Amino acid sequence: MEITQKSIGELTLQLHLHIAESDYKEEVDKSLTQYRKQANIPGFRPGKVPAGMIKKMHGEAVTADVVSNSIGTELDKYLADNKISILGQPLPDAENQKPIDFKNEKEFDFFYKVGLRPEFELKVDDTVELTNYNIMFDDEAVEKYLMNIRTQLGTQTNPEIVSEGDVVMGSIVELDDDKNVKEGGISNEKASLSVDFIKLKTIKTKFIGKKVGANVVFNPQKAFKNDTEVGSLLNIGKDIAKDISSDFQFTIAEVSHIEPAEMNEELFSKVYENANITTEEELRARIADDIEKSYKAEGERKFFNDMVDSLIKQTNFNLPDEFLKEWIIESNKREEDDKRISPEELEQQYVGYRDTLRWQLIEEDLIVKNDLIVKEQELRDQIKTILGLQAFGGVDDNSNDEILNQVTDSVMQNKEEAKRVSDQVLEQKLIKFFKENANVKDLNISYDDFVEMIKKENAKKA
Repeated sequence: MEITQKSIGELTLQLHLHIAESDYKEEVDKSLTQYRKQANIPGFRPGKVPAGMIKKMHGEAVTADVVSNSIGTELDKYLADNKISILGQPLPDAENQKPIDFKNEKEFDFFYKVGLRPEFELKVDDTVELTNYNIMFDDEAVEKYLMNIRTQLGTQTNPEIVSEGDVVMGSIVELDDDKNVKEGGISNEKASLSVDFIKLKTIKTKFIGKKVGANVVFNPQKAFKNDTEVGSLLNIGKDIAKDISSDFQFTIAEVSHIEPAEMNEELFSKVYENANITTEEELRARIADDIEKSYKAEGERKFFNDMVDSLIKQTNFNLPDEFLKEWIIESNKREEDDKRISPEELEQQYVGYRDTLRWQLIEEDLIVKNDLIVKEQELRDQIKTILGLQAFGGVDDNSNDEILNQVTDSVMQNKEEAKRVSDQVLEQKLIKFFKENANVKDLNISYDDFVEMIKKENAKKA
């Protein structure tokens, strides 16, 4: 088989496969001989059917199978022998491919297209500037975290008077300009709202201290400043809610209050099972440790995302875009109808896909050139860490080693789960590598400021 190549576009090659009869005849003859041995045709003894008849009956199909099966093998061998790295898989070149006549022709020509993997130079040094976010917390954060836990594990009651943190249920009706019930106005007999979700303090204070049966008049748009929340309260769509400007009257029918769980050893054991926490001080210390770990993880996630964005922007290389679009469409044809992507949808989404592929190529380059491959022991250690935190409250107990090893073996056999954990380990290795080699500046920031920064960045990307 003869294979030649020529460039037909940016990072795109056409491969021409010329197949002579000598390339496939021996394999075809073997297959036809096997057919002859197994043939059971009336008028002929088993294995004695004339070879010409067998060839006439099966020759075309056998030739097509042998030739088609050899194409993939020969393409892979050619690419490997010539050290050609490609993206995706070879695609038939429909524009240049002529119909194949396996019945009458002896030589065949096939044309394929391949997208080439780009070459690029990647440097991680002082020119790569990144920020390491140290998210700070204080006793107030610990107190808030603790109160959330106590509320989750608390007891529900139905008091007569509304207080902060309560949920009130009742009916709500729209009022006219004279503060009377508006005829034909919006109403909801099964309305509910959380007092803490009310953004305007003057409206929140209207509810606090009110008894069951009392009426509260307020403007929902001023109370929530969120069309989705207003729509939920009034049982209408957010598109309608955005035009609401009237006052409404809420009649309180029921109050739901959560009495926080008491601070005792029963609470401690529920929050951190097997952690042997016996005092409030130990609980607060453990919570502070969890907050610190959580904030560190969020800061590192931000660092990693910034790192990816920075490398995609700074590492300039092209991709065989037209080939990739065609390959995505062809590959997508194997999906179920509701999961297929149209050419129009691909055009809209391609920039995101291209950036993802660019990062994959950059990541692979980083891994190979800097020996960042995740080793089996590193993967096992990470699985044990996760399992230990989940099952044993983070307690380092040697008696659990045997159980951890057994469960770790099970996770390792689950390819999907093992891949997920492996990605976590790789991310940590990349973060460590960049903190050691790039120009990284530390920034202390409060959690609220950090969240606000993320919101603004996401709004710009939207």
